[in-house]
Amino acid sequence: MIDPRVASGTRDILPALAIQRERIMRRFRETFERCGFAPIDTPVLERREVLYSKGGEEIQRQVFEVAARGQQLEESELALRFDLTVPLARFMARHVDEVGIPFRRYHIGLVYRGERAQRGRYREFYQCDFDIIGSRSAVADAEIGLVIHDGLRAVGVPGFTIRLNNRKILNGLLDGLGLTPHTAHVLRALDKLAKIGDAGVLEELQFGEAQPEPADTGRAAPTERDTATARHDRSISSAPRGVRQRVLSLEDARRVLDCVASAGAGSWSAVLDQLAGRLGSHPAAREGIENLRAVCALLRAGGVGDDAIVVQPGLARGLDYYTGIIFETMVTGHEDYGSVCSGGRYDDLAGLFTERQLPGVGASFGLDRLTQLMADAGWLEQRSTVAAILVINFQESDSDAYVGIAQELRRAEIASELYPDPRPLREQFGYASSRGHRFAVIAGPDEIASQTFALRDMATRKQQNGLPRAELVPIVTAALRA
Repeated sequence: MIDPRVASGTRDILPALAIQRERIMRRFRETFERCGFAPIDTPVLERREVLYSKGGEEIQRQVFEVAARGQQLEESELALRFDLTVPLARFMARHVDEVGIPFRRYHIGLVYRGERAQRGRYREFYQCDFDIIGSRSAVADAEIGLVIHDGLRAVGVPGFTIRLNNRKILNGLLDGLGLTPHTAHVLRALDKLAKIGDAGVLEELQFGEAQPEPADTGRAAPTERDTATARHDRSISSAPRGVRQRVLSLEDARRVLDCVASAGAGSWSAVLDQLAGRLGSHPAAREGIENLRAVCALLRAGGVGDDAIVVQPGLARGLDYYTGIIFETMVTGHEDYGSVCSGGRYDDLAGLFTERQLPGVGASFGLDRLTQLMADAGWLEQRSTVAAILVINFQESDSDAYVGIAQELRRAEIASELYPDPRPLREQFGYASSRGHRFAVIAGPDEIASQTFALRDMATRKQQNGLPRAELVPIVTAALRA
């Protein structure tokens, strides 16, 4: 017998969770489209050189390469997409004249990572991306924040905070401290602030782990950003992997941490005032502060409460991808799950594929993480059926009547399931209760003869008898709305 277990890093989704995940995706789609975002799709299979364009060795280690039958893996030209952003860059470079700019898109699809599987991290998972391409406006930045807010409200998350920063503020801070050559290292350390705290980040800021130069793999050439990062890594030390080398002095590390920590308390307007007092003389930092002030005001105008907006000066998100505003979203009381929606602004989305400048801003809902969080918090219905109604099957000779009842309800857009076999009532009621049907429609031989039916509430077990068959749809509709 073949072992039926799934491949490492993948999972089977049972109906109870799949139904809720589909409901969340449906609410996200409705939110995206209400805000003018159009759906696109791209192939799960991409050319390998397209995917490798985003990063260096670390990204390449995560890519699942695909070999055709009879082909050696090293000969493969194809790989599975590991996110939806690189495919968007390729898509825009190829179709920008067809879709026009500014262009709002959303894309919900499976992505694949070749990384080690662990709790909460899968090799196959969904991403829900939404982006505005072709605008540098603070309005576009704010629109992404509004979609985050409206999307989480639509799926039933009761409380959350949208945490904001601007990469230009961090760049201005490091430039002012004379630490620009160590930007990648500092951002990498600050990105761990929520996980390891101030003391851990202070240690990370001072020391770096040396990385050997990657061997020539014969793959796509590194990008300019990869080369700059590699130069920085080599400047730390050429020592073997794992040797801790000093990068910043204790004094410099404290200056960085003190600046982002001391300006991180209070309302968004108070934090921005503190940042302006500290860094406002630096042009880049001032531009970032002004952008955040405009975005926060627009979020407030769009109905986002001030308590849901947090300016967090230490928020870094990645090494070199984002160039402006940065978003992270935490569910109140469940911060240990991490961000459920993250993103930011990038100056040149498709620069590796076209000479045309295509600035953009966007974010991505972590669908699997959010679904699991909501399930653990008890915010999801425990149902393993999509049908509100179960039509009871009494006897085979009346199958035509039961089919007629089910079809009449379905034509009225009431999801209904007909039990396929004539089984004892107790067994069929147990089936309905265990799967989450709200009502059972009962029409035994006597009801069929008298053109009536009974309606049983599966939660309360209360049953209405002798209801007129001719009023089946309005009676069931009213019961579902009650």
